[in-house]
Amino acid sequence: MRYAFALALMLSGLSARSWAVDEFRLGGTEPWAEWTWQNRMMDDATDPSVLQPRELKPGENLFPQLGPWYRWRSPGESTYRLGDVRIWRGINYLRPRAEPRDFVDGDPTTFFAAQTYSESNEFYTIDLGVPVPVDHFAFYPPEGRDALTQEPYRPNFAFAKYELSGSLDPVGVAREEGTHYRPLDILLSSVDLNTEAVVHIEFPLQYLRFLRIYFFPDIGRFYNKFALAELEVSGRGFPPRAIWTSQVADLGQVVNIGRVRFGASKWRREGDQLAAAPNAPTSAQVEIKTGLDPTPIGYHGYDDIGQLVEVTQSAYERLKQRTWPWDPPAVGWRGPIIDDADNWSFWSPPLRRSGELPRVPSGRYLQLRLTLATETLWDFTRLDSLAIEYSPLLAERVVGEVAAASDLQPRGHIAEVPAGQKIELVCDLRAEFAAEQAGFDAVRLTLPSAGALLGLEMGDPLQPVNADSVIAEPEGLAIYLPEPIREGGAQTLRLHLETVMYTASGTVQAEVFARSGQNLPQQVEGGDASEALGTDQLRMVASGGALDEVLGAIEVQPTAFTPQGDGINDHVTIQYNLFRLLAPAEVELEIYALDGRSTWRQTLGTQLNGRHRIMWNGRDTKDQLVAPGIYVVQVRAQTDQGQWTQERSLAVVY
Repeated sequence: MRYAFALALMLSGLSARSWAVDEFRLGGTEPWAEWTWQNRMMDDATDPSVLQPRELKPGENLFPQLGPWYRWRSPGESTYRLGDVRIWRGINYLRPRAEPRDFVDGDPTTFFAAQTYSESNEFYTIDLGVPVPVDHFAFYPPEGRDALTQEPYRPNFAFAKYELSGSLDPVGVAREEGTHYRPLDILLSSVDLNTEAVVHIEFPLQYLRFLRIYFFPDIGRFYNKFALAELEVSGRGFPPRAIWTSQVADLGQVVNIGRVRFGASKWRREGDQLAAAPNAPTSAQVEIKTGLDPTPIGYHGYDDIGQLVEVTQSAYERLKQRTWPWDPPAVGWRGPIIDDADNWSFWSPPLRRSGELPRVPSGRYLQLRLTLATETLWDFTRLDSLAIEYSPLLAERVVGEVAAASDLQPRGHIAEVPAGQKIELVCDLRAEFAAEQAGFDAVRLTLPSAGALLGLEMGDPLQPVNADSVIAEPEGLAIYLPEPIREGGAQTLRLHLETVMYTASGTVQAEVFARSGQNLPQQVEGGDASEALGTDQLRMVASGGALDEVLGAIEVQPTAFTPQGDGINDHVTIQYNLFRLLAPAEVELEIYALDGRSTWRQTLGTQLNGRHRIMWNGRDTKDQLVAPGIYVVQVRAQTDQGQWTQERSLAVVY
């Protein structure tokens, strides 16, 4: 087996209750290349113990280092993944008269040559998968002589005219239609009179993802001469982004996933040497997804009425490939290959620091996607090792649902709460157990905003109980239960919560854990936790006029204050809400006199959705007490939806 377990689970024969946290490891003695599923400009071979971006070196042909290559713009092979390298003839569905992959294999003895009355021009497009720093392109015919005329390929089969163009735009390339040649958006070279058989094209170093070479063969009296052995490209430095996706790992049983730890180091190319560069502008990120079966994608064919049906990969490969628009969606033809959303999670949010916890559900199988990025040509991040914690399930399944306390059975089966107002929620949890599962005695909640526990019920039927303790955490609450939830005991509980919604929709994220055990927390999944609640989900939507605003609900308390330093009403508190932000907003607060003079100004930095507050002590920018009178408080927020401004008045009295 290739799986690197910190403990030999398969040999131990121990029950889930008798072992705690294990690790899945990559790197070090476990070569990265053995786990590669898709590689987009990542180097997993130079040093098998580390993973780093592929370096381009002057004069070194990049094409043979990449692969596998696909020869269609829209490959039909079941192994093709978006971002794999491709080379194709023409623009759309022209069938290649040659095998274009022979032109990028690094072997000049594999070539195509013809003398024909047709095809007065040829063009090929190359997709490198990601942007790459390149500055040189070459092409040439094979050595030797034509089998029919005995003419030497070099120089007799030189291309009289050629044009090379490039692009970074995958959308534009994907939308090209028709069959006629058009250059890509960056013209790199155009030559109308060429006599060289071996052509080297130099151009300024730049990032390109697509290259298109357009040939005019030498036009003879009776036929056109075409002979091509190789295309070559080279460059300098490291790509701005390299992506590596792992094969599927089997962890032996359904487990909870814990923290992801990885060792990364930063380096810089300095001449012939690599030097440590701890401050280099580079980064590494890890994404993870989990599944319940070994295939994260689903293969589809068609039934006798043209409806999609899932088939095995082997069955899919025996079906006919749909190439032309008129190929029927019918029995015997291939359908789409799509992600298996029924048995696999989505990719987790990117983890950028070692030790972070991915938000993924329990699963038996996992897959990784690693991205190494750089802002310069000569710096890169190297990934030395990676370890993912996992441990047995605390329960076979823990499901939860949430509803507004005022409407436990909402129409549409989704909790609807007023935006920007305190609301009481009811959250029901129910656990299901299999043999030897340890259970849990604590719940951690992540709420839409800061919240509180109003009450707790446990048992069947539910009875009010007191929590052992409630701990406020940066993103929610940790609630310690008075007794464990386990098989043979209480298996249901109800939480009465208070929170505020500042976005159009939100989710109560919940996980359960055992305080005294070493097992990892287990996520709560949305589902039918009780008959009393009618939502079957943990998601909510907000309603009300507040959602029409981004900046709102400004309050000034007290509206009149006396900043005399006597300890009574010496400060005024200014509060406001931020709604519907997709990115942090830059917020400023300024206080004006009635004649328009700016009295005090404070930059509050970047802020997210939620309730915010700031205090003012009645002093101006020179730290002098302001004169008594009426002042205007102005809050300004520069957001992803433009600038928003709100004002309120206050009085200073002595």
